[in-house]
Amino acid sequence: MRYKIISFDLQATLSLGKFSDEFWIERLPLLYSKFYGKSVEDSKRELKQLFGEYGKYDYRYYSQQYWFDRLQVMESFDKIVDLMRNKPIFFEDTKKIIEELFGKVPMIIISTTTREFIDVEMGENKKYFLKTYSTIDDLEIAGKPKIAFEKVCLELGVLPSEILHIGDNQEMDIANGKMAGVDTFYFDNKLSREKNVARLREMLGL
Repeated sequence: MRYKIISFDLQATLSLGKFSDEFWIERLPLLYSKFYGKSVEDSKRELKQLFGEYGKYDYRYYSQQYWFDRLQVMESFDKIVDLMRNKPIFFEDTKKIIEELFGKVPMIIISTTTREFIDVEMGENKKYFLKTYSTIDDLEIAGKPKIAFEKVCLELGVLPSEILHIGDNQEMDIANGKMAGVDTFYFDNKLSREKNVARLREMLGL
């Protein structure tokens, strides 16, 4: 193994994105509609417009607590999670890869989502990882820009070229990772998971 660290994105790479999508697209608008007596469709439309005020490199784009506070909806994240239809799913195909790598090379998570989402989505699988980074909570950086990768390298005491980062976002995971000098693997959602996993296994020599 030529790398000292293997880094993974979380949502849509290791875990099913529907869990997060339901929170933002359905559950938060539903909560908003109940608090203010609006229709769900009107609430979705208003929140979509509000979300659009912020870009992918603004912490407000990712922070559920910011939206709870701004919308003044008195609810806990845990309670909403309990009501959600789409429960956290950690993909078995990539979990097998992680199990095979465990003990051979340290692994980390670098995710743009918040610590609450990471902890729920990782569950017991957190035990396989040296560190899990929420860029917004742990690095105080919104999104996954070049500096996020640089901060991780500095904290772990490795060169960027000694990290392989695996993710599904062409900008955040691949382009920004490469700008930081990190090697990357594009988990291309236009391909089947089977093909992506096969490509990843070949790259890792598994």
